[in-house]
Amino acid sequence: MNDLLDLIVFAPDADQRVRRSDELAEMGFSPRPCEDSNGLFRLFQARRTPLLVMQAEFSDLCMAVAGLRAMDTTAGIVAISAFDTPENRILGLHCGADACFSPDVATSEIAAALQALVRRVPTAVGRRPPEPDSRGAAPAAAEPTGKWQFLDAAWTLLSPQGTRLSLTQAEREFLLKLTASPDKRMPRSDPPGIDPNSGRESVRRTDVVVSRLRRKAQDVNVELPIRTVWGWGYAFTGEI
Repeated sequence: MNDLLDLIVFAPDADQRVRRSDELAEMGFSPRPCEDSNGLFRLFQARRTPLLVMQAEFSDLCMAVAGLRAMDTTAGIVAISAFDTPENRILGLHCGADACFSPDVATSEIAAALQALVRRVPTAVGRRPPEPDSRGAAPAAAEPTGKWQFLDAAWTLLSPQGTRLSLTQAEREFLLKLTASPDKRMPRSDPPGIDPNSGRESVRRTDVVVSRLRRKAQDVNVELPIRTVWGWGYAFTGEI
């Protein structure tokens, strides 16, 4: 399990707790569900996690967030409750939440917020020492292999030289779809639906994702092997 994707999902409501946990697990996270505040504090003390998703009634949530924040100043906390007014959101932030969402928030948006928090989690806090193997030696970290690799449940792209690129959800989904497609090639858009503009919007979104990926790679002096197939789409030309 990757420690930076380990998280606690706190929600007294069983349906909310199960749904959020299952959906986050499908996105590559390792959720530990929790139903009450006493259990939350015990669970967090037993094994501190860098991330928490907390969903409850507003007053109960604020108390739980404040108590958790008093225990740890570095954990990333996503709070979900009746944050329907600026005053409620301000109070949630003052209690210690890093992001405040209403209950109808999509889990994909929660995942994006968690990934933003992962990028600023201190290494010393977010990672435990590697477990030794049967001979007492710690396992080696990911080594350059001459190929591109997905790490952290595909939330990180590792270059052949060992440079890591942290991915947003849109970037992750695009790269997974591209590298899994035949010949590692795919069109720029999904087939348009009833709305004739939907195809153009899909093209525009894909182009924006690719542009951001290329800029992100350039910032760390990495040449990303995504090539434009003019008039059609994109191709991934590296080994992965």
